[in-house]
Amino acid sequence: MSRSRAPLGWAVIAWLMCLAVPAWSQWRPKDTEWPTYTADLAGSKYRPFDQINASNFNKLEIAWRFKTDNLGTRPEYKLEGTPLMVNGVIYTTGGTRRAVVALDAKTGELIWMHSMREGLRAAISPRQLSGRGLAFWSDGKGDDRVIYVTTGYRLVELNARNGQVIQSFGKDGIVDLKLGMVTGSGQQIDLEKGEAGLHAAPTVVNDVV
Repeated sequence: MSRSRAPLGWAVIAWLMCLAVPAWSQWRPKDTEWPTYTADLAGSKYRPFDQINASNFNKLEIAWRFKTDNLGTRPEYKLEGTPLMVNGVIYTTGGTRRAVVALDAKTGELIWMHSMREGLRAAISPRQLSGRGLAFWSDGKGDDRVIYVTTGYRLVELNARNGQVIQSFGKDGIVDLKLGMVTGSGQQIDLEKGEAGLHAAPTVVNDVV
């Protein structure tokens, strides 16, 4: 198998750009929310919070903790993802199985958890652990969704309210990102052992992943 990374990378980008989700409508996040990996689509990594400033920063205390030890086959030794916060709910990936959890932002209480068991495909993946995070999408009318990529390189769309897979997305809520990927000789890569993965968080722009 060819191990050239550049052509594969551009093929993945082109494929992801073709995955459309329903219309975004007029939904806009509040200034107090963190709806995407870098805070906003401009990548500012900033929100205009006025409750926390240089004068009171040293008085902040831990409100609650959430351990991800049981979200996989073993405890994860590092967490690199950026949680999202929308409508008082924190969404994040965690654990060696890259589970998705929804937590009450005030109390830390677990609202729901989604996890896929992908067997060998995930066990030998070049992009393991919890990854960088996920994406959030809303039509502004109550249809809220969470999108992430599994360690086995599948794109999954979930109902943000209950964690259930959105059946109308892809095939039963899942798009296998390895399908259509080829080796240097033009052959379909092995769906179980083919070296392909994603550590980054997906991004939704103008209703396109």
